Parts: sequence; C-alpha cells; structure tokens
Amino acid sequence: MNMLLLLNKQPLELPKVLNPSESNILAQALSALKEQTGLDFALSEQLSSESEADCLILTPSQTIAVEVKRNIRPAHLGAIIQRIKKLQPIGLLVADYLNPNIAKTLKDHDVQYMDACGNSYLNLPPIYVNITGQKHVLEAKQETNKAFDITGLKLIYGFLCDKNLVGASYREIAEQTGIALGAVGKVLNGLVDAGYLVEQGKAGKRQLINRRKLLDRWVEAYPEKLKPKLRVGEFICDDANWWKTFDIAKFGAYWSGEVGAEKYTSYLKPQMATVYLPEASGNKLLAAAKLRKAVEWTGDGAGIVRIYRPFWTDKLQNASALLVQDTVHPILIYADLIATADSRNLETARMLYDNTIAEYIGED
Repeated sequence: MNMLLLLNKQPLELPKVLNPSESNILAQALSALKEQTGLDFALSEQLSSESEADCLILTPSQTIAVEVKRNIRPAHLGAIIQRIKKLQPIGLLVADYLNPNIAKTLKDHDVQYMDACGNSYLNLPPIYVNITGQKHVLEAKQETNKAFDITGLKLIYGFLCDKNLVGASYREIAEQTGIALGAVGKVLNGLVDAGYLVEQGKAGKRQLINRRKLLDRWVEAYPEKLKPKLRVGEFICDDANWWKTFDIAKFGAYWSGEVGAEKYTSYLKPQMATVYLPEASGNKLLAAAKLRKAVEWTGDGAGIVRIYRPFWTDKLQNASALLVQDTVHPILIYADLIATADSRNLETARMLYDNTIAEYIGED
C-alpha cells in the first residue's frame, strides 16, 4: 500500500439520492479507507440531474464519479465494469464487499474500487492505494423488489424493447411479455418503488423514467437470475465459421452474443456462438449444424456454441424495433456480450450501445 496524501474535510454528509443501504455502504467504505490510509475524502454537492453517478467525491487533483453496489457476484462483473467505465469524469465502484477474485478482475480492467470492509484500489495520482485481504464483515441482503426477479426481468425486457408497451393494459403487457396477468401489478409497483416508473394524471398514465439506469440494472441482473434458467447446453462445431452460412431462421432460432454483434457492427470476429433456440425445434438444429455436446462448460476456443431457450414471446419479437434479421434484440446481444467480462466483447458492447441502443433508449 502506498499513501501519498492526507485530506482533512468536514464531517460526511451523505447524498440524498442514495437509499439507506447504499448510504451505509458508502459511509463504511469511506470510514474504512480513512482508518487504513488516513485519506478523508469529501463529497461534492455539484451532482447534476444529468449525471449517471450516485454521487461525486473530491480529491485535490480531480473529481470522481461514484457508483454504489451491494451483493456483487461474478455474473455482475461485465455489466459493472461497463458501467463504471462510462461514468464521467472517472468512475469509482463502492461496494459492501468484494472478494479477492472479483477485486482482481476489477483491477485487471483498471476499475477503481473501495468496499466497506477496507479493500480498495485507487490509482489517482498523487494517490495510490492497493489494499487486499480484508474479510467480509457485512451480511448480504436479498433483493426483494419484484421488478428484478425472474418475472420482473421478462417484463422489463418487454418495456425496453417496445417503448409503447409501458402504457398498455395489464392484459396486453402480460400477453406481450409472456408473464402471468396477476404478476404485472407487482412488477409495476416494484418499478415505481425503485424509481423507474411514474404514473401521471388522474388516468394514471404510466411513463418509464431513468431508462438508461434501468437498462444497466437489467443487464446486471439478467445473467445471474434469468439466463441460467434458460440454459440448454454447450456444444462444439468442428467448423468455427459454421455460423456464416447457416440458416438459423429455418429452425426459429436467433443469434446473440458475438455472432449477433458481428451482424450489427461488422467489427467483432466471433470466437463463440450464442443461440436462442425454441424447444419446439427439438434437436434438428444440432443435427443440421453438426453440433456435438461439449464435455464441460468451458467457452474456450473456436467452435463453441452455447444454446439457450428464448424467454420472450413472438408478439414481442415482432413488435421490437432495431432488429437485424435472425438476431435477438440488440439489448439482449449487449447483455450477453457484457456478461462475458471479456475485454474485446466489452469494447464491442460499447460500440453497439453507442451506435444502436443509445438513441433508442434515449434521454430521460
């Protein structure tokens, strides 16, 4: 650990935009940093309404944009790395606890972080701090908001793909997203509680807000909660370029991940194919593409094919804008790329977001 600077500031006044849990994490992280290094960072009051950060921290040489997270798991890393790198002027992750493997991955991607247990990586010349090995002392709390359980993630995906769906009737929302009619109200209430949905006027007209942050949260939750339930298996094809000429639409299937991104960006050379294959197609695609079952779930090397079941309805697929033939919605391609936490996929995901998704998601 190298400590180059001591800052003396007024007592900490936590941002009002954070919920009590997040405020507690931030306070403990800053306290742990001060205890171990003597660094006493101050919070800025200049956070604009357009900022994607939770708060800003001041150092003598620069301002840092902070994102506060809890219960971070490996499946979250791709989305978190992507989000922190988008923050301006420079991003910092503050968490309840980061285990050594997660902390190493963040550092390898040059993502700066602090946790409430005292682990930290700061490279802010003239400040440099690298503290590891501090053990978990906080109890993780389970997510209880229905908007971010499996059913909620399906509904949110529908809202992100079809802008007009948020104002539809409960029955139409259920039909379009494939969730039970009785679950719609619980998910909508969860979105209101989380600050992503408002109801305006006497008629209660619904409007989705903070759409970019909602997308980020969906991308983070999808690979942990929903995607594992969709997994069919991992397969191998002897021809690594089989996807270039294969007619996937013949089997009602869709490309995602690296192959889907290549069709949108013409930038990424796919090393692994991600396919969403309806159960009704049986094993016909496997036989036609000459895919054989992989011995274990590795994802290493060319010719790897990962197959999942679609979780959306045909009605939603047909209503979605931006679609390139034979691919899932670019939002799902984006999520699948980010979930890999692979640097080349993250770069392509940023390109896909900037060139295709950003305008569609729009500004709030």
